[in-house]
Amino acid sequence: MKFNKINSATINKAKEILEKAEDKSSAIVEVAEMLIGDRYEELIKEVVAEANNANANNAANAKLGLRTLSNEENKFYDLLKNDVKQAITGSQIDLIPNTIVDNTLADIKKQSDLLSLCTFAPADVKKWLVASKSGTFAWGELTGAVAGELGATFTSLNIELGKLTAYLVIPKAIRDLANPFVDKYFNAILGDVMHDGLEYAFLQGDGKTSPIGVFKQIEKSNEDGTRKDKTKHATLTGFSPKQMAPVKQQLCHKGLRTIPGLALVCNPMDEFGYIDPALYAQTYAGNYVMCSIDKIRKIPTANCPQGAAGFLIDSPDYYTMGISGVSIKEYDQTKALDDADVVIGKCYGNGRAVDDDVCYYFDPTKLEEFVPKFFQVNNPAAASE
Repeated sequence: MKFNKINSATINKAKEILEKAEDKSSAIVEVAEMLIGDRYEELIKEVVAEANNANANNAANAKLGLRTLSNEENKFYDLLKNDVKQAITGSQIDLIPNTIVDNTLADIKKQSDLLSLCTFAPADVKKWLVASKSGTFAWGELTGAVAGELGATFTSLNIELGKLTAYLVIPKAIRDLANPFVDKYFNAILGDVMHDGLEYAFLQGDGKTSPIGVFKQIEKSNEDGTRKDKTKHATLTGFSPKQMAPVKQQLCHKGLRTIPGLALVCNPMDEFGYIDPALYAQTYAGNYVMCSIDKIRKIPTANCPQGAAGFLIDSPDYYTMGISGVSIKEYDQTKALDDADVVIGKCYGNGRAVDDDVCYYFDPTKLEEFVPKFFQVNNPAAASE
């Protein structure tokens, strides 16, 4: 689902409120509500309009993207709608039902090309096993050495390591709707605020308060406990088979993995300035074609810093992320709002790749523009005349 870009007039008004405010905490919340309202204005109008035209027909509801809710989900939304602050204060709302979290993560994965490279552990799981490969084999008896190798391929991932916090606004116009429509809105805004946090963690997570990003080293840490940055390769200048050989040799992990396709993650500025000129060439017919024998899927994202890029195997099998214990609490830094409730959503999560070879981390500014070579082919018949 597309969301509005916050317009410049709203941004300028927000700056003015913050500059003039004596009570900074109240001003921050007022600005947050204004910015969020501007961003989700069309979403709120859409959901309300659909609710006004809805009927009890399940097929029609499915076309609107509405789910059939479980008893646990209905109970959660009843509490959320009727009296958010009383429900939260009374500890009646503790954890968001895992089915809602799983559904939100599934939607995020569909909408994010980057997170399509990630496997999400179920929301009710506290620990998850990360396998560096699917297993091993041996002819003959099952020896202790083989059993040890099988055990060494698995690593336990503690899901409840890092904490992600998001601010959610529940407008009165939404609270007055039937639960399936509240669910549609809640999933949309929860997914929207989690999206950037999860993408950032996938690439640049420090491994201490967030998952280990693919641009970080899994085993080596700084003195403060955060993971060290990977060394950025500065020798990749193009995408010919010879130039790409070191990339694929690393990704295949000493020949233990096949590479059905490649994903190239980059910042949009580097995509336009360096990657596209090196990846595409113009033919005699005037068309542009990819000048690589490899199947490369570009994934530009603002969550990738400029001057950094990564090649990964185009598959979700090599990075696992888990989200657990998603809860909401009243945001008590401001007075109650007449037309909306502000709540804080918090969840625990962790993630890591199966090994450091999963991402070839490189400097895209070293890429050179591809200049095709044209060879003149002599016509033997014309030469003999």
